[in-house]
Amino acid sequence: MRISRARNGTRASLGDGEDRVILSGLTWDDCETLDDALGPDRAGPRLYFLHGSVEVMSTSRRHEELKKWLADLLAQYFLARGVRAFPSGQATLKKLKEALAEPDESWSFGARKEVPDLVLEIALSSGGLSKLEIYAQLGVPEVWLWRKERLEIWTLGPNNERYTGPLAESRALPGVPLRELETCALIEDWTEAMARFHATL
Repeated sequence: MRISRARNGTRASLGDGEDRVILSGLTWDDCETLDDALGPDRAGPRLYFLHGSVEVMSTSRRHEELKKWLADLLAQYFLARGVRAFPSGQATLKKLKEALAEPDESWSFGARKEVPDLVLEIALSSGGLSKLEIYAQLGVPEVWLWRKERLEIWTLGPNNERYTGPLAESRALPGVPLRELETCALIEDWTEAMARFHATL
């Protein structure tokens, strides 16, 4: 087994970024043993598995704030637009012996589904396993990546092999005001962010 550490982010105001350790040369059984050892229903650390490597990731306060802000903003949008949404948070997604992920947030639309229609990943630091490759293995139709203070929209192609993007509009939520989501997610005061976004709906 080989262990490497991915580079942390550089924003320091709130202990920003994520810490990642990559464990290479592991089997699927090793991954499941590690998952079990860390315990069920945990807030962290997060696990990702692909091609015999496990990423163990801990998050920062800034990371958690952004995921919470964006999830709360989207909840307002769902209510205002009558979107029948089923949030599933960071529930573990697995494809036996191939891939595992614990997204920051996830949603199904119309009905509860085994594989969510949309997942959100906050990426404040570089490195780690390719989340898009993992989610392609899992068959997630759309992934939103928050990078460099912007939302990147990636949609899975027809053969479920790779994602197209970043796109200007979401296919899972056509018409969602992405630029306003970005602006409000960066407002430091939660109440102000929610009020500003609500006023646009």
